[in-house]
Amino acid sequence: MNDNRMSIWRALFGWIDQPKKTLRYVMEQPRWSLWLAPALVIVVSLIIVTVVSAPAMSELTKEQAAQQMEAQMGSLSGDEGEQVQRTLETFTSPLFLAATGIVLGILGLVLTWLFRGAVLFFISYLFGTDNRYVQMVTLVLWCWLPFALRDLVQAVYVVINGQLPLNKGLSFLVASSDQAQNAGNLLYGLLSQVDPFLVWHLILVGVSLALSTRSTRLKTALGTVGYWAVTAAVGLAPSLLGMLTSAAF
Repeated sequence: MNDNRMSIWRALFGWIDQPKKTLRYVMEQPRWSLWLAPALVIVVSLIIVTVVSAPAMSELTKEQAAQQMEAQMGSLSGDEGEQVQRTLETFTSPLFLAATGIVLGILGLVLTWLFRGAVLFFISYLFGTDNRYVQMVTLVLWCWLPFALRDLVQAVYVVINGQLPLNKGLSFLVASSDQAQNAGNLLYGLLSQVDPFLVWHLILVGVSLALSTRSTRLKTALGTVGYWAVTAAVGLAPSLLGMLTSAAF
């Protein structure tokens, strides 16, 4: 009998108070219920923060769209201008933004989990272990739970303040009043990822690597830093795209 055995409900709390035991269990027992449980928690958190943020996001998007279209409206006829306004109203409505955010958010999560699982799988391979890819993806799902908690905290912030957080993470250290300029600032993009929930996530990743590879503390630390460096670089893609777009225009 497996002394490490625990229920799904216990595991959903165990990643907080018994992370080592919980991560060892989910790594050794990578069955569908241990994928579904954290995935559902994360998706529900995503849905909550997206729905709660949709009205504020709608107002912000409408303001930005109005500023961009203002210079072009003079060259449009009355009917064309009204058609553009109706189109903007549709694509900036809270319902459209919420539905789009949920669908794209879930798709992005799935791709992110698969990619980060591959990163952990490659690191464990470099450390000379023969862990299965499905084990690494399972660990990523459970290590992602701090970000679900971050989504809930953001939802509470939006409900209380009625607006979106202006600068996420440590990005306020280099933020300017021009959001378009911020979008093209790689340092801004990097610092926006840095917060206590990222640290929590990386600690869980370090524990996962220690359990799955049985490596020394130094190798585990190097593996965790390498994991963060690769995933942070991928996370900077939107900022890099914004920089390239600004340069093009």
